[in-house]
Amino acid sequence: MNVTNTLKYPFKIKNRLAKVSKGIVKSLFALLTLALVALYYQSEIFSFSQTPINRPSSFYNPYQNWIKKKTLKANFHAHGQAWGGITNGHNSDDEIIKEYKKLGFSIAAVSNYHSISKINDTSLLYIPCYEQGFNVSKTHLLAIDATEAYNLDFPLGQSLSQKQTRILNLKKTASLVALTHPGLGEGFNTQDLKYLKGYDLMEVLSPYFESFDLWDYALNQGHLSWILANDDTHDLKKQPPGRFFNLIMTENKTKFDVVNALKNGNHVSYSSDKGIVDVSLEKISLKGNTLNYSFSGNINRVKLVRNGEVFMVDPHGQVILQETDKYVRFEVVGEKSVLYTNPIYRLKTSDVAEFSKIPYKIDILKTFAYRILVLLSGFAFLLILYRRKAATLSKPFLVKLLNFKFQQRKLEEI
Repeated sequence: MNVTNTLKYPFKIKNRLAKVSKGIVKSLFALLTLALVALYYQSEIFSFSQTPINRPSSFYNPYQNWIKKKTLKANFHAHGQAWGGITNGHNSDDEIIKEYKKLGFSIAAVSNYHSISKINDTSLLYIPCYEQGFNVSKTHLLAIDATEAYNLDFPLGQSLSQKQTRILNLKKTASLVALTHPGLGEGFNTQDLKYLKGYDLMEVLSPYFESFDLWDYALNQGHLSWILANDDTHDLKKQPPGRFFNLIMTENKTKFDVVNALKNGNHVSYSSDKGIVDVSLEKISLKGNTLNYSFSGNINRVKLVRNGEVFMVDPHGQVILQETDKYVRFEVVGEKSVLYTNPIYRLKTSDVAEFSKIPYKIDILKTFAYRILVLLSGFAFLLILYRRKAATLSKPFLVKLLNFKFQQRKLEEI
């Protein structure tokens, strides 16, 4: 046997394995590139023109007909086991529902990522929900009363238009859209909230982030949204339920009434422990510019938030709304829970149904130019990825092309 060939044989195997491994890695990068191109190609570029806001003289009070005894305790954001364990969920949907029932919840939605869960317990009011978003920046949305899951996302960072694109499309299959944990990571910032429209609620309270600064900023910019508080639990032991929740006032315990109440801001939110409620809203009534309010329970202090500024007030009292006021809201701190109201907002009651519509138009030319750029960027990356192979393959092609042109010239001369 030739000793030299015997020694070379293992090296040949290693070289082949290295080439195969390199080919697999290249193929994976190519598939990833094609997937990203397919996603980002669907972006729509909006014309975000800021029009002057005509502020009416009247205010909208979501609590004008508030009846404390007709409230339902609700959580809309919790994660169970889904997608074969890829997503972070440690409990079954049934286990989650069972724990919320123990705490007296009437609504306990399981909102897994891009998946609408069904519940078997008919004693709870079922409202289909899911969390939308698989991007690295934690720019997630919550779809409430959804008919199907909408899957488009932009995983490696998002522009303002791409966030608006997702909201626009989510509204087509869901009655309500909420920004989830907006202050977490690079989810949503003040530049986004200066322009974004179309969302109905903002998850101001969650175990991951309290986003009051962002909420107040958006309210001051003229972008009304209602508060939402959710547990966003992924593990019942590490993240026990009942820490963040909502009390929704409805005449009837139906999905239609709950969605309508949320759309009109007829609810309050709580931060607490084990679903405890030791402070309550009794009334907030508005006549002209005079706001009368009353809170009850084990109250330590009451804060009036006026256009983002905080003032201490009595648990029962009166507020005269000024011409400079855009909104006022209350925070009531108790011994074991804190209550947060929605804003009494400078808005015509007749305009409440319209406030979450998206007024911006899609810029067709910019959208077309952006999509061309996405395609060219993807093609350029693939060309770089396979540049050696492309160069090797291109040589015979160039030779044939030159021969063809030479023969064509000869024929023309004849």
